[in-house]
Amino acid sequence: MPHEPTGSCPLVQRVAVKRCPACASTQPVENFYTTRRGRLSGYCKSCQRAAARLSDRRRDAAIRLLIASHPEEYQVWLRLVRGGGQSDIAGRGAGDAA
Repeated sequence: MPHEPTGSCPLVQRVAVKRCPACASTQPVENFYTTRRGRLSGYCKSCQRAAARLSDRRRDAAIRLLIASHPEEYQVWLRLVRGGGQSDIAGRGAGDAA
């Protein structure tokens, strides 16, 4: 008897899983973010969060190093951002050193 598409056959449901290359585990697709294009992200949510935390720590460390290397400039810019006005940098030219 030929198959008739009447819906009488039960649908075979596949378990949707994906492998994360960072942690090498196979996880359900719910553990992966969806990109703006509607595709699944390459890495699982926990690995992406760990990578974001590491990136934040590296950025914070770089900022601390820059501040420590140029404390006078940092104080000038900090006053400017906090509303100190242009008077702090008015006497300097564009290429002058601090």
